[in-house]
Amino acid sequence: MQTTGQRMTALLQDMVQDRLRYIMLKNLLEEQRTLLLERNSEQLSRVNQELMQIYQQLTNSATSRQQSLQTLGFSADKAGLRQFIQRLPEQHQGKISALWEDLQRHAQLCQQLNERNGMVLHMQQQVMENVVNAGQPADWLY
Repeated sequence: MQTTGQRMTALLQDMVQDRLRYIMLKNLLEEQRTLLLERNSEQLSRVNQELMQIYQQLTNSATSRQQSLQTLGFSADKAGLRQFIQRLPEQHQGKISALWEDLQRHAQLCQQLNERNGMVLHMQQQVMENVVNAGQPADWLY
């Protein structure tokens, strides 16, 4: 059983690790876009596997963070994390608050990159459908 101090330390360490994971995720999503545009399926498969590993790590970390917040008596959401930060010694509050904000910025950026990559995939799918259906009469003719 962890003490309160150990649980708090583990929570903070998880946040630091998540920030690093989001930086890796950002880099992989940018690489994924390049590979999508190049239609490099071999390397894309490798990148997709790495992305799935990071997604799983982030999911596990978020679950752990929620459980830690609840065990420490806070709600398992952003408000609970803000309350947790406010209860830290003043000399640490600014640094941890900045870490949390940076982590959120990275998460939002990764979400935008992922959506952008999804749009590239969708456009490629439409082009392929047009190529495949090019020799067939349009449905509207009948």
